[in-house]
Amino acid sequence: CSNGDVVIDNIPMVHQGPKGYCVPATFERYLRYMQIPADMYLLAMAGQTNIGGGTALSQIIDAVDRYIGSHNRRLQRLQQPITIRNVRKYIDQGLPLIWTMFSSEAYNQYANQRTQQRQTVLNWAAWAKATKTRARSTVLGRDRMRAHACLITGYNKATGEIAVSDSWGPAYNQRWISATQAEQVSQGSLYLINF
Repeated sequence: CSNGDVVIDNIPMVHQGPKGYCVPATFERYLRYMQIPADMYLLAMAGQTNIGGGTALSQIIDAVDRYIGSHNRRLQRLQQPITIRNVRKYIDQGLPLIWTMFSSEAYNQYANQRTQQRQTVLNWAAWAKATKTRARSTVLGRDRMRAHACLITGYNKATGEIAVSDSWGPAYNQRWISATQAEQVSQGSLYLINF
């Protein structure tokens, strides 16, 4: 994009529905993007996901890793902070990142507001300056009762923002947040499916 956005935009949407299947739905989206057949309900069984949420992450990761091995892929865990530099090296290769984080009410208000404001930006240099100033003064807490998984699908180096895609339907396909605030709500792990 002319504003500096770099986004992987052909990731299928899978709506997790009311069951709280964020981890299985996120993995299904990633697998289908990699052209590997997947079904969130089978993934939920592999991860012993409870209705209302709560997936045994290590179990679903083990199941996915074994499954994708037969497709000459591997699952890789990254323990890196959320920075534009770290996100950029994978997005530029066409590899979205599964991000485990805390999706609090404050975080979602912040993401929704920023995304809405972003749609009316005409002066991207001014927006970049303003976003960096706001990033230094905004603090989002980690609500440990709101564990969530979603995809990081893009970044904007000039504005210091990342694009996040949640499995809650098309309205949540692309929201933008500051990488600084993303790190504030991160659980500390990123996952990718590599060749």
